[in-house]
Parts: sequence; C-alpha cells; structure tokens
Amino acid sequence: MNDERGTALIATLSLTMILLPLGAFVVMQCCTDLMIEHNVRAEVESFYVAEAGLEHALAEIPPDSTFAPLLAGPDHIAGTVDDGVFPFVEGAPGDFPCAPFHYDVRVNAANGGMVSVVSAGSGLHGANKAVSALVSRSPLPFTPAALHAGGDAGTLDLGPGYLLSGLDHRLDDDPSQPQGPATALPALSGSRPDREELLRARLTPAEAQRLVGAGGPPSIATTPSLDVQAYANRYSQHPARVRLAAVTLQPDLILGTTQSPQVSVVTGDVDITGHLDGTGVLIVQGTLQVTGSLHFAGLVIAQGFLFQSSSHVAVAGAVWQAPGDDAHLQLDGSGSVVYSSDALATIDRAFPGLLPHAALLAGWQEQL
Repeated sequence: MNDERGTALIATLSLTMILLPLGAFVVMQCCTDLMIEHNVRAEVESFYVAEAGLEHALAEIPPDSTFAPLLAGPDHIAGTVDDGVFPFVEGAPGDFPCAPFHYDVRVNAANGGMVSVVSAGSGLHGANKAVSALVSRSPLPFTPAALHAGGDAGTLDLGPGYLLSGLDHRLDDDPSQPQGPATALPALSGSRPDREELLRARLTPAEAQRLVGAGGPPSIATTPSLDVQAYANRYSQHPARVRLAAVTLQPDLILGTTQSPQVSVVTGDVDITGHLDGTGVLIVQGTLQVTGSLHFAGLVIAQGFLFQSSSHVAVAGAVWQAPGDDAHLQLDGSGSVVYSSDALATIDRAFPGLLPHAALLAGWQEQL
C-alpha cells in the first residue's frame, strides 16, 4: 500500500513539474498577446488621429496662386520661428477626439511648386504614427461658382430674360449650349447656409430653372468663404492695371481683347449707359449699374450689381460680389453670367499668379 502511495505521489509531482512550465508559458504568452494587442490598437488609433489631422489640414488649404502663405506659418510672416507649422484657421488644434490623442501638422516645400503636408498623430502608450500628402495646384483657375455672392446671397433679383450657368462654356459657345470640358460648378454660391435656404425659398419655379449647373436647377451652393475684397485689392495693385474714373467710361468702350487682356479698375460706382466690351479683369470699387450693354470675358468684381430692365449683360468667366454696405444683386434685362474656364485661362496666361487655383491632392502615404 505504501509503495502504491509513493508511486502516486511521484507521478503527481512529475505531472506537476511538467504542467507548471507549460502553464507559465501559457500565462506569459497570454500577457504577450495582450500587450501586442494593446500596442497594435494604440498604433491604429494614432494612425487614425494622424489621418484626421491631415484631412483637417487639406480641407483648410484655400485657393491661391502659390503655397507661400502656408509655408509662412500661423503668423503669415516668412523667416520666423513658426515657418512650416500649418496655419489652421482657428489656431493650433487641441486634443482629438480627446486626451491623450493629438495631432500636429507641418507643411514643407516640395519639388515642382508643390508642398508636402505631414500629420503626426500620438495616442496611448506613447504610440505615434504619421501620414503625409503631396499637394499641388490645379491647372485651371478657381472660382466657387459662375456668380459668387460675397454679400447677401438671399436678395437675388433675377429678371425673366437672365440666365446663370455653372456649366463650362467656351468663349464662342452659345449660353444655352455649353461645350466646355471642365467640371460643372454651381450657378450661384455664397458662404452662409442660412442665406442659401432663404434664397431657395424666395425663387419662383421659373427663376429656379434659370440657375443651371452642378446640383441644379436651382444650382445654388454654400462654399467656403472667399476673400473677394482681398483679391480685388490684389488686382487693383497689379502693375499692369488701368485705372479709370466713372466719368471716363464713354458710351462705347473696349477694355481689353482676347489677344491683349486688360486689368481695369473703376473708382466708385459706375453706370454703363452705352456699350462696353472687354476681356480680362474688371474691378468696380462700388456698384456696377448697366442700363446699356456689357459684354465681358474674364472676371468681374463689384460690391453691387444693378442690371436694369433695358440692359443686356453677357459675362463669360465668373462674377464675384465683394462685401459692401449697399450690396445689390439685381440681374434684370437680358443676358447671362456663365462659367468659362476658357475665359479664366486666358487671363491666367496673360497675368500669371493673378487668379487663384484650387489645391489638388497629388499623392498620399503612411510615414514609416
């Protein structure tokens, strides 16, 4: 009996000695797997935080002719300590979506006039991931719409004979038969969603059918704010600009041609009573009133527009309304404002760096 008990004890101890290391290995492996899972999860979370930072930055790159304002950093002054820090509109971002998750975004010059935007995300357990994007400028000049209302887009008066079209038109296209290759834009855009809703409610069915373009009719959109006044100031200071007083606008006048576009700046309000033809950029530092006719290819900027019932106004390119105290948007009479990438490209070739260009994503990669 004692021999049997001794044999059982030895067997039990032997089995225990075999199972104990195995159990320890299983426990160690479980701990290792758990640590790996936590680290992988932390890295994945950091990756998504970095990706969110990159998307945030890309959404805030405004149309422009260069990337110099981005490279200058938040203080917008080149050669200072914050050069390369991405200049977010609302300042440096906080934790996202909460502590300890955070992203930092930097921008660096790249070959071919492009920039590299790098977003570094951090998270739990000291995990870090980074993603980068190569960003270029679109070859086509940018406009938010055929007509961008920087003032009160809710007060549009559209006459029965007037057309707004965000479809791309070549210079020789009939307004009702566009043949341009560029992607369609909204016929009308503003920067306030509440004004867009108000305008849609005010439009009659007949008026709605005469706003054609992306998403229409009625083709109306709320777009990111465009600093029209800043561009008007830039164009007004261009070395090649021609300054005109309202009294110098004769009954029949030509302000630039397709072969020789012109940057024309009119001081104060103006009433075109005769016939005006032009190609290029027309800046009116006040209200543009037309009782006669205006045919223009390119970009027209004014604080207010009063096209009277006797007028015929045909603009191929784009029209921007700058903010003002008396921001009329009355398009009566006959005619059209149509988007034309052809007309805007003509200006771009004649005056490089004058018109804005949208940012384009040229490439994306995860940083190792």
